[in-house]
Amino acid sequence: MNVSGIIYSLLVADTAVTAICSTRIYPLTIPQKATLPAVRIATIAVQPYDSKSGASTLDAIRVQVDTYAASMRVCQQLDEAIRLAIDRHRGSVTVTGDGDYFVDGIRFENRNETMEEEKDIFRISADYQVRVHRTP
Repeated sequence: MNVSGIIYSLLVADTAVTAICSTRIYPLTIPQKATLPAVRIATIAVQPYDSKSGASTLDAIRVQVDTYAASMRVCQQLDEAIRLAIDRHRGSVTVTGDGDYFVDGIRFENRNETMEEEKDIFRISADYQVRVHRTP
């Protein structure tokens, strides 16, 4: 399941997000020479919902969305724009080259602010639960 693609599709469709970071939204890792601000999406855990009659058709996926910026203010603005774009989203999402997914819901769970002193950049890590149907 391409949950990073789902989040990416929602974020690049949001003008408030792209006004801050353009399309610098990456799965797993941000390239070393990437311009800031930028976003990283990582899947942390997948919890299937058991079914009495077969494989799970609904997964709850914990996703961490990290925002990076040269200032805490920009980092906070980007984090807030992301939250407004995806928190409580429900519906079909098309992922280019991967098809359509039905998102049962995205829920913001928590966030943590920090500064990476050796790189002199700010980071906010936000966790979301993404519930996705595995079959149409």
